[in-house]
Amino acid sequence: MRSIWRDDIPQTTNPLRFFLFTSKPHWRVAVLATFFVVLASIARAFIPYIYKVIVDTATTLTTTGTYDTLWSAVIAFLIISLASNLLWRGSGFSGMHWATGVRATGRAALTSYLTRHSHQYFSDRFAGSLSNKIKQAGDSLRDFTEAWLWQFLAFFISVTASFIIVFATSPIVGFILLGLFAFITPLNIYLARKRVPLSVEAQASETKLNGASVDLITNITAVHEYARTPFELLRIKELINIRREFGMRNWRFSEWVLVSNNFIQALFTGGMLLVSVYLATQGIITAGDVILFLTMVALLEDQLTFIGSQFNSFAESWGTLKDSLTEITEEHDVADIDTATPLPITKGSLTLENVSFEYGAGPVFANLNLHIPEGQKVGVIGRSGAGKSTLMKLLLRHYDLSAGKILIDGQDITSVTKESLRAAVAVVPQEPALFHRSIRENIAYGKADATREEVVHAALQAQAHEFIETLPQGYDTTVGERGVKLSGGQRQRVAIARALLKDARILLLDEATSALDSESEVLVQKALLALMEGRTVIAIAHRLSTLRAMDRLIIFDKGEIVEDGTHDELIAKGGLYADLWNHQAGGFLED
Repeated sequence: MRSIWRDDIPQTTNPLRFFLFTSKPHWRVAVLATFFVVLASIARAFIPYIYKVIVDTATTLTTTGTYDTLWSAVIAFLIISLASNLLWRGSGFSGMHWATGVRATGRAALTSYLTRHSHQYFSDRFAGSLSNKIKQAGDSLRDFTEAWLWQFLAFFISVTASFIIVFATSPIVGFILLGLFAFITPLNIYLARKRVPLSVEAQASETKLNGASVDLITNITAVHEYARTPFELLRIKELINIRREFGMRNWRFSEWVLVSNNFIQALFTGGMLLVSVYLATQGIITAGDVILFLTMVALLEDQLTFIGSQFNSFAESWGTLKDSLTEITEEHDVADIDTATPLPITKGSLTLENVSFEYGAGPVFANLNLHIPEGQKVGVIGRSGAGKSTLMKLLLRHYDLSAGKILIDGQDITSVTKESLRAAVAVVPQEPALFHRSIRENIAYGKADATREEVVHAALQAQAHEFIETLPQGYDTTVGERGVKLSGGQRQRVAIARALLKDARILLLDEATSALDSESEVLVQKALLALMEGRTVIAIAHRLSTLRAMDRLIIFDKGEIVEDGTHDELIAKGGLYADLWNHQAGGFLED
């Protein structure tokens, strides 16, 4: 099966352009489906003409006395009906391959593009809303395919073939039909375009409601603990009412479109009936012609009514896809340059040269300089807001610098791919990100091709093997969403095992033990000692005692390095670190 993944997604908010982009990998089946629909639509248009031949032949039997033409018409009717049905089924099989293909390609491409956004992008949005937008975009692409194939293309071919037949039979009746279509088709297009803003508004309210619902469910523990269920339900009800109002506004507009279409069609049908009967009484057309015209009108009326409703659905899908594209295909604010190359790392030295970074209201760092030799273990200390966690994020290039450079083994991290940079760094955060998968899969996330033996070895080093073996399915036990089935210490040791298996030259520890009880901390500290061996380490901790044995301590204050040295050197100096050490309560740094 050909790959449906495409990473060269166009940065566009135009639904048509994106639809063509997602259809390209499926062009063969698209051509086949189009071919079937064209032939089937032409065949369908000839059915009323066969009715005409049958009626005209039947009315002249008393004078001609021959059944040859009648039998030929009946046989032709059977053949065309059978062929039409087979062609429609062929279009169904090939069309669904196309429709499901563009949906899959669209969802895959948008997911791929979404994952390359920066952390700032995700911090400003609901995860549930983004997931919902990708799903809705895929569904809209499928709806586009179905609308184009079985509604608009089939309608266009049927109408064209019908006009040719009617004009060949009676130009007068043909011009009446042409007048109907010349009026109602542009009207529907105009009304559909007027509906797009309503659809966009309705979809935006739907996205906001979905995001709030996911936010509520994700934080349900906090909602219960703070007894805020009534408040949250009231908020959800308000969003539901807003969504309902936008939906009703959209629906009312759709109903008025259908009413106007039906009224116009009724007028033209009445006119067609009067003209046909008049022409028949004057001997200009036959009784079969009257049947032909009225059958054509009935068929085309059904299609017009259907197309009228589909214009509304099409406008809604257009608005939904446009809303999704506007949100997801924003330009990446942290992106690889065109000439970016993989990062070859052999030592693991880190250098910050005149680094400046602004975030929010003001600067976090200004002309910051720091060098960490390969293999050195550095503790980073400072009160909240001093810039410790920001430093970690900059090293991983979650944000781009305002000025200056960050070098790894002498290589500017902006000149290498983000993927290779992050592959060279292992991170153990305060709150490990565990997937709703097995423990084995979570540990092996650090090395995709890890064997079971390697996973177990990493767990042993991380002091995790013992508790894993006591679980119902051992390493195959599912940990729950975000690892909720495990304790804090267990989650932390799984994260350490993952980092051990990754075997990166650079290790970042961000408050890796601050949320643990004493017993868990002892086990995690043992695991961390194994993890830090032979690596360049940067560790953040409020519990200063955990950093005492580091090779070097760096003290941050308001985005600046104010002290740099070993624990003993800084205590002897009697500066900020000594003050923090002497005033910490319960082993934690006071804010």
